[in-house]
Amino acid sequence: MKILEMKHISKAFGPAKVLNDVSFDVEEGEIHALLGENGAGKSTLMNILTGVYYMDEGSIVFNGKEYPDPSIKQMEAAGIAFVHQELNVINDLTVSDNIFLCREIKTKLGLIDDKEQIARTKKLFEDLGVDIDPTVMVSELKTSEKQLLEICRALYADAKLLILDEPTTALSNSEIDHLFEILKKLKTQGKSFIFISHKMPEIFAIADRYTILRNGNFISSGYIKDTNAHEVTSGMVGAKYVDADVYESRELGEPVLELHDFC
Repeated sequence: MKILEMKHISKAFGPAKVLNDVSFDVEEGEIHALLGENGAGKSTLMNILTGVYYMDEGSIVFNGKEYPDPSIKQMEAAGIAFVHQELNVINDLTVSDNIFLCREIKTKLGLIDDKEQIARTKKLFEDLGVDIDPTVMVSELKTSEKQLLEICRALYADAKLLILDEPTTALSNSEIDHLFEILKKLKTQGKSFIFISHKMPEIFAIADRYTILRNGNFISSGYIKDTNAHEVTSGMVGAKYVDADVYESRELGEPVLELHDFC
C-alpha cells in the first residue's frame, strides 16, 4: 500500500525550471532511497512535500488524503517529519525537553511536568534501543546521539513518514550500523522512510527501493535488489560521464611540494 504519491510535480523559480513532471511514491513500511547529484531536485521535491514550497503543477496524496496546497503545519500534523542534515536540536535544553518541545506535558497548575516527560522519554528510548539519558543537556551529546534524538522526537510526534537527509555524514561505522538497526526495526512497525544519500554502500545496505532524479527530471525507479551501483551511478550522472576516460597522459613539471620524514 502506497503511503505517499507525488504525481507530475513541476516547479520553477523564475525562468529556471528545477522540477519537470516528476513522479515519486513511497510504500508503507519501506525505506526508499531518493538519489541524484547536488542540484538534481531532491531538496526541492522534499520541500514541496513538507509545505516549504508550493508546487506549480502536480498532485500529492499522503495516507489516502490529497493535499492540493500543503502547508508546513498540515504536513507535520499529517505525520511527515524532515530530519535535516543540519540537526535541529536545542543544545541548551535537556534531552526530554527537546522531545516535548512545543507539546509539553503540564501539571494541573499549568507547570511543565518534568517527571512525566522524563519517564515517557525513557520508555520511548527503551522501545527503540536508544541508550541516552533523558536528563542530560543536549550540548553534551555526540552527533550520532543528536541524530537519534531528532528521529525519536519525530516518532513521539507520531510521524508516519520520516525524511532523512544525509543522516550518516558525521557518523562512524558502528554508529551507522546502530542507526540502520533502528530504521529496520521501525520499518517492521510500519514506519516509512525517504533516505537521501550519495553513499552507494549505505543505499544498498538499507534501502528497499530507489528513485533517481537528474537535472530536475525523473530518470528511473525500482527495487534495489534488481540493480547495481554502476547502473544507479549512471542514472545519477549520465552514462557518458560514468564510462568516459577523462585522463590524458601529459608531461609533468617540477615538484611544487615535498615532505620528508613527516610524522
